[in-house]
Amino acid sequence: MAKIQIDELDLSPSLQEMVKMAAAEEGKQQALAFINAYKKKLEFPRFMNYKQAASYMSTSYNTLKKVFIDKKGLKVVMIEGYERIDQKDADAFLDLYKK
Repeated sequence: MAKIQIDELDLSPSLQEMVKMAAAEEGKQQALAFINAYKKKLEFPRFMNYKQAASYMSTSYNTLKKVFIDKKGLKVVMIEGYERIDQKDADAFLDLYKK
């Protein structure tokens, strides 16, 4: 395996400015993606009912119940007799099946 090491790199001022602008834009995009994901989390309670969980996971109620829970094993929490889906479990489930 080849290895390359660059200790110092001289760039023209105009190229330096282009690199700075590209890095700033990438940072801005990553920050916006993080903020939007965080806003989505705040829209829903930590322990969601099936309707809320389906909306949070961008799927239908039937797909949530019949596929995600019954076939794929999405964890369900019982709280005072009510079935709830933990946001953390929903996120982990979606990460597990991410392509």
